[in-house]
Amino acid sequence: MTILKTVLQAIDKLNEVIGKIFSWAMLLLALTMTYEVISRYVFNHPTMWSYDVSYFLGSMTLMLGMAYTLRIKGHVYIDIIYDKFPKRVQALLYVVFGLLLFFPLWGMLLKVMIPHTLLSWANQEKSWVGSWQPIVYPFKTWVTAGVAMLFLQGVAEFIRDLTVLITGGERP
Repeated sequence: MTILKTVLQAIDKLNEVIGKIFSWAMLLLALTMTYEVISRYVFNHPTMWSYDVSYFLGSMTLMLGMAYTLRIKGHVYIDIIYDKFPKRVQALLYVVFGLLLFFPLWGMLLKVMIPHTLLSWANQEKSWVGSWQPIVYPFKTWVTAGVAMLFLQGVAEFIRDLTVLITGGERP
């Protein structure tokens, strides 16, 4: 059990560190948008790059923060009903919905995204939207990495809930 606990803690720590590091992209996003607004409305000289940079930074923060958000239970839940259930029933709900919804959805998405991202790198894909046509394979990489991290954190949470369901004890 200690090996399992160590692995679960390593997954948690990895997602926490990555989530906190990339949360700083929100500051860059705010600065980028501020620059664009000033450039556009004060100097009447809009940038060509702000749209692409804004969705790059926004997606980076979202995708690389999802796993950490799952770990701290920050996603939307119906707490008013869920909190009334005993811990084992809560764990049962997580296990069932994990098997029915979480793993099939994110597993299939990851299965599709990995070869798509590798192909994007092989072709050195560029955006066809906008005039400066930025490269998009790094964008696809962090989206894929975010999905993989979320899936991995989902496995860790599933194991924890399965442990509670079986033993009736605390989450490891």
